[in-house]
Amino acid sequence: MAASPYGSILRSLADKDLLLPYFRNAMLAQKWPDTYQVTIDSGPYYGHGDGYFHPSTHGLMGARELYYRFHPDHRDKLIHEQRSIQSEMTLAMGSALHGVVQTQFQMAGLIRSPEHCEIEYVIKEHHVRGRVDFIADHPTEGRIPVELKTQNSRGFDMQTQIKETWDAQLSMGLHGTGYATGVLLVLESGYPYRMKEFRVNRNDELLSQIFAKFDYVRECIALNTPPEHCCSLNSVQMQACPARFECWQAPRVVTQ
Repeated sequence: MAASPYGSILRSLADKDLLLPYFRNAMLAQKWPDTYQVTIDSGPYYGHGDGYFHPSTHGLMGARELYYRFHPDHRDKLIHEQRSIQSEMTLAMGSALHGVVQTQFQMAGLIRSPEHCEIEYVIKEHHVRGRVDFIADHPTEGRIPVELKTQNSRGFDMQTQIKETWDAQLSMGLHGTGYATGVLLVLESGYPYRMKEFRVNRNDELLSQIFAKFDYVRECIALNTPPEHCCSLNSVQMQACPARFECWQAPRVVTQ
């Protein structure tokens, strides 16, 4: 006997998922138009050089590395990893999948307006700027901020709980948009394009640590005094750090 196409919906309901049962039901209803338009955001990432801390990048970064990334005397001297066609394609495919899922959520009636996609927020007191992927309108729970992540099949199979970096990013998004709970969707980036849903409460304890670090880094920059080292000399972390030639491996001035 062929498997029921609604088996995944029943599993989502059993797992008490908030959004995936409605999304899958709409996807399987076969009421889609013959053609529809997907908008892909391919604009340059605003996080380079705008002076703000960004939830997707800086949340768990060490204070000393942040100091060199943001200090005007050092930030332009960092050595970043050379871009490759593989990294560019990974970013492009991630953006494309984001656009497809957002469009399908709109067509399913779970995103009420295009303005509910890519919602930007600024947390002025801690100099943070970011975006939430979209706000979903749940039939009984109301509006829910959603962050979407893509993973290859191996990573998807191994992901049984959210990463701390995801927790930090979504928690800052919840803080910035004024919500206590959100959803993190994980999409497999290749066939069979499975999806997982994690309901996430805003992690206020983690946010306190992150915001205190951001404030401390800005104070250190104002005083022109770097924080303590956040990695060991000649460690793997040091060898990969773009600030290593401004930090551990900076030329030493020897006085006679």
